[in-house]
Amino acid sequence: MLTRIQQIHNRHRHQLRALIRFLTYLFAFFLTAIAYWIADNFGEPSLEQVLYHAQFGMEGLVDTDTALIKSFLSWCIALPASLSLLLVLVESSIALFITHGSDHWLTKPARAANIHVVKVFYWFINHRAPLYILIASAIYFCVQFSVTAFVHNQFGKDYFAAHYVYPAKVKIEAIKPKNLVLIYVESLEDTYKDPKIFGKNLLTSLDHFKGVSFAHFKQAPGTGWTIAGITSTQCGLPLKSVSLYDGNDQGENIKSFLPNAVCLGDILHNAGYYNVYMAGDALAFSGKGKFFQDHHYDEVYGREELKGNRKAADMNYWGLYDDDLLALVKAKLIKLHAENKPFNLTFNTIDTHGPDGFISKYCKAHGIKDFNGVVECTSNQVAELLQFMRQNKFFSDTNVVIVGDHLAMENPVYDKLEKVKERHVFNALISNKPVVKNREDILHFDMFPTIIEFIGFKVDGGKLGLGFTAISKETDLPPANEYEEMNEDLLNQSDEYLDLWKKQEITH
Repeated sequence: MLTRIQQIHNRHRHQLRALIRFLTYLFAFFLTAIAYWIADNFGEPSLEQVLYHAQFGMEGLVDTDTALIKSFLSWCIALPASLSLLLVLVESSIALFITHGSDHWLTKPARAANIHVVKVFYWFINHRAPLYILIASAIYFCVQFSVTAFVHNQFGKDYFAAHYVYPAKVKIEAIKPKNLVLIYVESLEDTYKDPKIFGKNLLTSLDHFKGVSFAHFKQAPGTGWTIAGITSTQCGLPLKSVSLYDGNDQGENIKSFLPNAVCLGDILHNAGYYNVYMAGDALAFSGKGKFFQDHHYDEVYGREELKGNRKAADMNYWGLYDDDLLALVKAKLIKLHAENKPFNLTFNTIDTHGPDGFISKYCKAHGIKDFNGVVECTSNQVAELLQFMRQNKFFSDTNVVIVGDHLAMENPVYDKLEKVKERHVFNALISNKPVVKNREDILHFDMFPTIIEFIGFKVDGGKLGLGFTAISKETDLPPANEYEEMNEDLLNQSDEYLDLWKKQEITH
């Protein structure tokens, strides 16, 4: 009787041990797989960026890019589970063979190998394998997401509090205000202009419009993905996860987006502008819809609002192709201009999104077959909208700002892009009157006061948020070491930054 009880006890102990080893392997392989998958699809995002998306809009991803979801399930769920199960089965096979010489089917792999090799291998996996694999996976994960920098951010000096200028405290005066068309082109950077890399300037059509461009538009921390690029250029501040600091659980529904921050839409609204945002992708993803709705955009359109009768086959994985979006943008622009009231029409494109880009019907009709062609085709379509505005004399009362929302992430030509020592975000300010720059080096934050002054306002002191206007001579210039300091300390924990979120309400 005692022997039977002991056998049952040993069997349960072995089963529990096998389960623990399986879960250890699963966690280790998941860390490796998620780090690899994110890098393969999105380049090299920071841990801060990953945490932001975990908190502010993963619900939008579920119904946004089905191919991305399938890829995630294959690489990050199915593969780690399969490898973990295989290892546990191999271990069990060897254990049965060594301890019992069993004829059980599970021992066949062990019986096929040399007994001495099996014993050495068993000693290794029995004592060290899960721990070694977990350590190796953790190291890979930490390196991939610069975890050391993330840890530094929890304890470094509060850069944000020392440099942030509250827009509500700055006098902003309308001098000769004009309408604004603000265009965010997905992942567009100046590198695409280099014929040595791509055989020709892929952005020639945009260069034909002799606007003002800043040669060195650098990407600071907290600005390197779409909603971060939008927020930093419209509010003069970076984006980062806040739930780590305010006690909220990640993944909960944030009801308001930077409610205490004063941004472009708020300022223009107070000046009597009508603000409109349009995009082909879902508003839910990354909190984009909340941002525009909470900062005085009167009309906010995403995939669901714009798709009309289009079927899934007529859209890409994210939503509308750029040709369909631009047709709707053009119609909205005509309507807004005809109403003869000040307006801001903001939109962002999607076809140049990694990892593969999307070829619309318009681009296919123009013989586009690869990613280089998609970049050129997108720039051509934006240029056609500008040409339409010129032909209809819209530039008499409307200025245009074109910016890449951020530097390109993983895409079919990323290996060429990352060989460039210093990459810069594409930018252009287009109007019918000359604009004088006060420098060539700018950041996303600088676009906030620059855009406001570009369309005919005067910003007292030339600074809003973390940004310095780049087109006024009556202002201080940013310090020479600003970019380096931001790279070191901008994302450090800041109570002043958290205060900008304080009105948020969390629903469980």
